[in-house]
Amino acid sequence: MTAADRSPHSSPPAAPRDMPLGEQFVDGLAGVPRGLRFVGVHPRLWTWIALPMLVNLILFALLIATGWTLAEPLLPDFAGDWGFFDWLRVALGPVLHVLLALVAAAAALLMTLMLAGVINAPFYDLLSEKVEALALGRPLPERPWSKLLPDSLFAVGAALALLWRQVIVMAVLYLLSFTAVGAPFFLAATVYYAGFALVDVRLARQRHPAATRRAFAPRHVLLLLGLGLPVVLFPPLQPFGIAGATLLQMRPAPGGPP
Repeated sequence: MTAADRSPHSSPPAAPRDMPLGEQFVDGLAGVPRGLRFVGVHPRLWTWIALPMLVNLILFALLIATGWTLAEPLLPDFAGDWGFFDWLRVALGPVLHVLLALVAAAAALLMTLMLAGVINAPFYDLLSEKVEALALGRPLPERPWSKLLPDSLFAVGAALALLWRQVIVMAVLYLLSFTAVGAPFFLAATVYYAGFALVDVRLARQRHPAATRRAFAPRHVLLLLGLGLPVVLFPPLQPFGIAGATLLQMRPAPGGPP
């Protein structure tokens, strides 16, 4: 869908294509590699890949530094002599510093995944549009300035709508994660929402109503888990996930996407 197709008087977008359940997880895992291959074939996309990747890396580094700065003063001071147990005092300091670094990195990872989709929403909207045009063999669309700002605001609004739902769900699951039963659900939800953010870019760009986009996710849980897993493991891959998710969602057409 190009900028010209975004008129409020245009016909409603076609319903998102449902994907077979048995193929979803494997197709999802292939999303990021497919996006990488596609960008390699179409180097003109690198501008829209490099900017979000840079933002993600800077955001991740800032969040780690902030988390460490705020948490390090909370570490206990093991000064003094513990007598026979002094070996334990000597060991606890480095161990707690390592644990704190891991917690800070995990928290920064989660926050990067949650915030990057909002910060980069205008870039991802344009990236998805250009991937679709190239996959269909069409000229790259150009948006006039009169469309660029409203489209960017709409993309940010769609990303924020997903974010606030994610925050509520993750907050509940975080509390449950302190139990042996709840921890796997917290991890699974992190991957699920990372994948949801990837497919939601194209659905929002096509102006699917929020209810339609929310209904798409429960029918494609395995797809979202497969898409989200590489991005959770390495957030800078998110732009390639956007490209791969766009290709996955496109309806089959003669001479369509690879």
